[in-house]
Amino acid sequence: MSKILNPKDQTSLLEIENQVEFSQKNCAQVFFFTWVYRLLGVKFIQRNLLQIGKNKPLVQTDLVIIDQDSNMGTSHSKFLAAFRKQDLKRSLYQSFKCTLYSQTQGLILFCALFYVIVSGLQLCQPIITKESQKYFMYVEPEDKPSLSSMLYFAAIQLIYMIALSLIKPYQLFYSSLLSVKQQGALQQEILIKTLKFPISRSKHYSTGELINMMQVDINQASNYFYNAVIIFTVPLQMICAFVVIFITLGNQAIVPAVGAIIQAIIGLIFGYLYGIVQKRYMIAKDNRMKAVDEALIYAKQVKLNTFEDFFEQRIKNYREKELKQLKTQVLMMIFIQLIQGFVGILTWECVFLFSDDINFATMSIMMQNYSSILNILSNLPLQFKNFQMSRNSMARLDNYFEQKECNVTERQSESNSNFAIKINKGVYSWKTNDQMNSDVIEIKDENEQINNNNVFNIDIDVEIKKGQFVAFVGNSASGKSTILRSILGETDKQSGNIIVNGTVSVATQEPWIISGSIKKNITFMNSFDALKYKQVIKICGLERDIASFKNGDDTILGEKGDNLSGGQQKRINLARAIYNNADIYLLDDPTSALDIKVKYQIHQQCIQGYLKNKTRILFTNSVSNLQECDMIYMIENGRIVKQGRFAQIAGVNENQDFSQKEIVDFQFEDKHYKQENPDNQDVRQSLIQKEDQEKGDISNSVIKQVFDYMGKYMAPLCNIIYFITVLGCQLVGNKFMAQEGITDQEFKHLGLIYYPLIQSPVIIAIVLLSAYYLIMGLSTSRKIHNSIIYSLVNASYTKFYNTILIGRLMNRLSKDIYNIDLLFPNEIQNLTIQLTTLLLPLFACFLYLNIVALPLLIIFFILLIYLTVIYYRCLREITRIEAVSKSPVFSFFQQIVRGITYVRTCLPLEKVVIQQQRNVDLDLGNQINLFGFQYWYQSLAGSITNLFQALLFIICVSFLYQIQFIFPGKTQQMTILVLNQMQTVSQLLLNSSISYGNIQMYLISFERCLHLAKKIEQEERNISLVTPGGNDMDISEVKKTNNNKEDNNVILQLENCTFQYRPNSKCVLQQLTIDLHKKEKIGVVGRTGAGKSSIILALTSILEQTEGSIEIDQKNINLYSINELRQKFGIIPQDPLIFMGNLKQNLDPLNKFEEPHIQEIAQQCGLLELQSFKQQGLYSEIALQGSNLSLGEKQLLNIVRCILENKNIVLVDEATSNIDSQTEEHVKQLFQKYFSNVAMISIAHKVTTIMNSDRIMVLNDGQITEFDHPQKLLADPNSEFKQIIDLIKHSEAL
Repeated sequence: MSKILNPKDQTSLLEIENQVEFSQKNCAQVFFFTWVYRLLGVKFIQRNLLQIGKNKPLVQTDLVIIDQDSNMGTSHSKFLAAFRKQDLKRSLYQSFKCTLYSQTQGLILFCALFYVIVSGLQLCQPIITKESQKYFMYVEPEDKPSLSSMLYFAAIQLIYMIALSLIKPYQLFYSSLLSVKQQGALQQEILIKTLKFPISRSKHYSTGELINMMQVDINQASNYFYNAVIIFTVPLQMICAFVVIFITLGNQAIVPAVGAIIQAIIGLIFGYLYGIVQKRYMIAKDNRMKAVDEALIYAKQVKLNTFEDFFEQRIKNYREKELKQLKTQVLMMIFIQLIQGFVGILTWECVFLFSDDINFATMSIMMQNYSSILNILSNLPLQFKNFQMSRNSMARLDNYFEQKECNVTERQSESNSNFAIKINKGVYSWKTNDQMNSDVIEIKDENEQINNNNVFNIDIDVEIKKGQFVAFVGNSASGKSTILRSILGETDKQSGNIIVNGTVSVATQEPWIISGSIKKNITFMNSFDALKYKQVIKICGLERDIASFKNGDDTILGEKGDNLSGGQQKRINLARAIYNNADIYLLDDPTSALDIKVKYQIHQQCIQGYLKNKTRILFTNSVSNLQECDMIYMIENGRIVKQGRFAQIAGVNENQDFSQKEIVDFQFEDKHYKQENPDNQDVRQSLIQKEDQEKGDISNSVIKQVFDYMGKYMAPLCNIIYFITVLGCQLVGNKFMAQEGITDQEFKHLGLIYYPLIQSPVIIAIVLLSAYYLIMGLSTSRKIHNSIIYSLVNASYTKFYNTILIGRLMNRLSKDIYNIDLLFPNEIQNLTIQLTTLLLPLFACFLYLNIVALPLLIIFFILLIYLTVIYYRCLREITRIEAVSKSPVFSFFQQIVRGITYVRTCLPLEKVVIQQQRNVDLDLGNQINLFGFQYWYQSLAGSITNLFQALLFIICVSFLYQIQFIFPGKTQQMTILVLNQMQTVSQLLLNSSISYGNIQMYLISFERCLHLAKKIEQEERNISLVTPGGNDMDISEVKKTNNNKEDNNVILQLENCTFQYRPNSKCVLQQLTIDLHKKEKIGVVGRTGAGKSSIILALTSILEQTEGSIEIDQKNINLYSINELRQKFGIIPQDPLIFMGNLKQNLDPLNKFEEPHIQEIAQQCGLLELQSFKQQGLYSEIALQGSNLSLGEKQLLNIVRCILENKNIVLVDEATSNIDSQTEEHVKQLFQKYFSNVAMISIAHKVTTIMNSDRIMVLNDGQITEFDHPQKLLADPNSEFKQIIDLIKHSEAL
């Protein structure tokens, strides 16, 4: 992650230039995969092509792009035509069904037809085998067929095999194309559903779960119809196979048929049970992703509170539940292999026991027939498992699509109507929206039971006139936000209705910042109007801020705006709402946490000025600046308790009394806050970096790490033991079962004795090999996931979290971990088995075939190896490109979900969909490239292999006919045995190549995950800090110096300290000198962006110290580890840390306190009297990120947590910025009661909120401009501070 994105346009990653469009209409091009040759640099396919792919790593612009018929929009339009008229499965089927004449209308029937054709061709293999035996197995010379008939047969066999080699990859590619189209349709439907779904009322559908649904469920559901075709054609395939057996074997077909039926029944039972376990696995995965999402979103707060270990262990616990279900799946897969293997042995024992006439020739045909059936049956458990997984995912998607959407607000656009919003006896509540069925989640415990009793609701009757300025005022949890959300349709309507007359724009209380430039954030998806933009910037107080940024409004913001102050985030959020043209503006406390001057400016220039002729509805906790309101509604417990104009509410005739304190702060700021120095603002440049993407071969370090995880040398040792076992058993079997001159009875006797002895070790070896890889796979997955989580929770906040998009991390922790969980170990064991099965006939070639055939074998291998090297080289890069192209899909979706209230209220749905369509189409196009390349290789390599087989057959038969020369020990039986085995070489070779290619793909998942685990900037939490203040002396000298300190009353001391976010960036705090004494209270004030909140980051070593020294408790900071340092502070941040769980867990995550003590403190602080905690007390359930709590409730919860921790130093960052005056007074009382004996640094925007402080520090541009005791300032008659206090006393006396 080293390359920084272009600040001008972060979407430059997705630019598509000079790319060729894939077209499925050109049947010949698709059938022969000629469009793939462009990637290989074959010049006759496209003009002006460079030698790419085989000569250099592929890049995005080298790949073809998705065509109009396959893109997200086209696929969704077909899907939408049928959706909602019927269930999801039928809708998808109707969307993509097709006729033979119109492939562009759909693919399901087309794919089904070709699958049946391919299956039919494969079932003809025993007939080909029986016919080929005539050229080797004859008793008398006159029975020998003619050479011309042999050549004729060889030609037919070649045509048959080539046809199979071409048609099967074509069929598989079109099945993949069907999957791509369905993914596009489902991606768009999930986005549209999310834009209409009230996520704030959902318990089961968080951002993490929705991304997991997009990443895993869509992929699995898109394969539903292909898996269904496979499963439902099994009976037809079985009937055809039995017909072939009867044709080739007659009555001897009965026993193999019965064995096949038993195998089928076992496979179906396994598939059904596996589906149940897989459903539980997906539920566990959802829970893990929710926990991961919370830990990443709250990364800064987690570090400030030293909760890294708690969140790490929490995620691990969810991961263990997920792995428990995964382990059950692994054991089931091992067990089914064992059962199927021994059922197969028992079947053949019955064949030998009950068949009368059986010999080598009959046995060869019977084995070939049974192999055809076994090929169907051995895959049946896996196919049924895949079908059940697809079915479960389809059910999960269907359940989400069936969820109740936001209330459809009644719209009225009559210009003659005088009202803007009318609430007619509206009763609305936060009743949960989830309707989960048993196909999606198993409700077994009370935690899953959704209790809708005593949910908070509102009951109001209001009419707001056009052009009015109206305010809803109330304390925390009074119902203000519920009214706003009800107007937007996000709450549950119980009775009444809401009519909205006009378009709406909304500014939410919690700022929504997207990754992109400041300009992009403000004009988000609206056309750019330079004059309007400039005006909005001015009235929202952003001119000075933007001018101070090095790149101006082209400055790239982080995903949550972490390179902005809280006030700047608020104003950008407000500017976006104002820039969006509307009739009605809903403003949810947009000026909280702002400087008084800026707040006054916004009220005067924006709300009362620019929006003067608009309907303005303000939701706030204070009556400040509401003198010009047309109507104020006072809210308590969801009801209007008082209403009127400002004078009626306040009970006075003048407005001056209520604005005097604001004027005091305004004057204070004007005198003491200086202009910010632009040279110190380059820290706010573009920080988002391009996602890491390796080039070329998988690095040796990754391979070595995976090798270590898989048991080091135990893995190849197991492979060798398995190969020796299988090879030895086959050689023994060939020796006894392919003897010349034995009778049928002797052959039958040999089969009864030696077949179980030969096959039992093979079955046991396969099962043990599978068990080893699957169990080691679980261990590997656990280690990698734990390493990633450890790395992420310990990652540097400024050097890592400020430079990435969380969607990228979620992508890796979902899809890449899924690949590592089960797919990688499965593919490793598959490759081992396939390579062994492949090497056996090749080994037999050298033992039993004519030496003349060996040069052909060598030429064949050289050609295939050359082709495979090119294939793997390109496959690696395409896989990397495809993996990276998924990140913009999830990043954009995640950001839309975070700003869902604004997006669905203010933006046309089409604009959001089009923006996402670009991301999705790029990813779908890359999938087409990936699938096309894989099936191109299968087609070409298969054709080459089949040509080799035909030539091998001709050579063997020719020498047998013309020269009559067979080397000693090379019998006719051995020759036909080898040729029969070589008939499977084509498929085995392809399967081995595909398996190895898949392993390469999964190694890229390892590569991406190991990058997170090993290569991101870390904080060494348990190692002593290294800062400039301790570099000139060793530890003993530091301790000696500390012991000589005279003033033991100083608890925190900073001397000339300077801090920066990261190396080579400008300093955000400069030359700070602070002495904090025990029990002392210091208030910090300054303009927005002055660096106030950076003080907390500096003291907790989140920022990098470049100069000066810090001492805490008479000890140099270098004597502390980061953990020890941060545990010295109790912290109340501006953005409280609230996570999913109950209230007790949130108050005491580390289980340090007894429950009665927690209960007592929570009761004394009034926490349990709040609406959300009245019923269940400490065991009240808190939703993901505290979405079911008000901001005031969140802040009070955080304060109680800080009180419980009982630290000697407390750092407070705007603790009362988002709460009402009554709650603010309550908080002040709590501070006086519980923090009277602790040292405290309080950060505030208003001087009046910290007047009781022992000293006041004024901060500007990261420097202290005034810092002294209030008494000293008041003793000076010329002190401006004294004049300010006099003004305050005067205003309070009025």
